[in-house]
Amino acid sequence: MNLSIEAVIRAAIAEEVAAVEQRILAKLSGQTDETLDVTQAALHLGISEKLVYRLCQQKQIPHERYGVQGSRRPIIKFRLNELEAWRAEQRAANYVKTK
Repeated sequence: MNLSIEAVIRAAIAEEVAAVEQRILAKLSGQTDETLDVTQAALHLGISEKLVYRLCQQKQIPHERYGVQGSRRPIIKFRLNELEAWRAEQRAANYVKTK
């Protein structure tokens, strides 16, 4: 009888773990398509908004511009997954593995 109780408990735990895993994966998949503005991107990267604007102007960071061509105040947006990929590239470019 102890074995059957253990089996029921194990099955219930496995079911709960699977449900939690599905919720986590759903949240993670939603984050990869998130769009950020300049302020949010600066906060996410830990740099100033001024530096974000400069990186955009120099075309050194992936971004999207919305508005009239040549506008002095275009709307600039960033995709979170592209920012994370850019951040990884920066980390790799600035890292020298020592022996």
